[in-house]
Amino acid sequence: MIDPRHLTHLLAIHEQGSLSLAGQVLNLSQPALSNSIAVLEQRLGAPVLIRNARGAVVNELGAALVRRAREIRSVLEHADQEAMLLRRGRIGPLAVGVTPSLVEQFIPDVLEVLLAELPQLSISVIEGLDGPLNEALIAGELDVVVASVGQPNASPDITEELLISDPFLMAVHENSPLIARPHLKLSETLEELWVVPRPGGSAYAHTQAMFLNAGVDWPRRTLSTNSVALTHQLVARLGAVALVNRITARGWTTPVRTIPLSEAGHRKIGLRRRRSRETSPSLQAFAEIAAQVLQKHAVKL
Repeated sequence: MIDPRHLTHLLAIHEQGSLSLAGQVLNLSQPALSNSIAVLEQRLGAPVLIRNARGAVVNELGAALVRRAREIRSVLEHADQEAMLLRRGRIGPLAVGVTPSLVEQFIPDVLEVLLAELPQLSISVIEGLDGPLNEALIAGELDVVVASVGQPNASPDITEELLISDPFLMAVHENSPLIARPHLKLSETLEELWVVPRPGGSAYAHTQAMFLNAGVDWPRRTLSTNSVALTHQLVARLGAVALVNRITARGWTTPVRTIPLSEAGHRKIGLRRRRSRETSPSLQAFAEIAAQVLQKHAVKL
């Protein structure tokens, strides 16, 4: 078995960029740290570091071990937090990741029910894009992510559970000439100021694919943001247009209206979990309540 201390030392070197800086963080001498890495490499029968004039970087094998070292660190931190909470008569911690479009109109409903059932639960909610959320999930920093599922090139370390399929709509100002139309086509919106997602998330990938599949050029005038609140304001105050899910649009007030868009498609919403993670009672409760709340949203839409 690999000694976990050696992985801790390798992680420190990776994060600090050199053995000397890592030794300062770990309160170890550089010879002691070098010996630790030598023992690890002897155990593996292969090097894990590439040393250069500026310090040291991990190679491919070292990078794989760094990922596991982060998981170990996260597990230990969770164990420490859980023990502290239990001593105080509480349970948790539960760390939930969520993409921007689900923050305002979904998470509050889930937390309202969850904390009514488990008032002693300690929970944190982290908003972010798909890539960083997946990385945090794999590293053990998150217990679950609520986001789009069924994306291509999904990590084998992550399992997905589909909960609902939510259609996209076009958000427009109530005074826009477009509002008179019962349905829209992308080709009819190209002269409008579009609010589009920034690259890096499933919303951008869906928007880009929508234009490509429809054979329509990218909008001529665009503003890019992943902020749902800012998107709402840009439609309301500048008369821009934007693609929005029906769940998100439920919270958007006048003067913003929505119109069906023929090429818009649907977004599959569900839960992502790390494949090797055991399901705690608090995580199981969250998953069940999230499914119930999303189904209620789907019925109301």
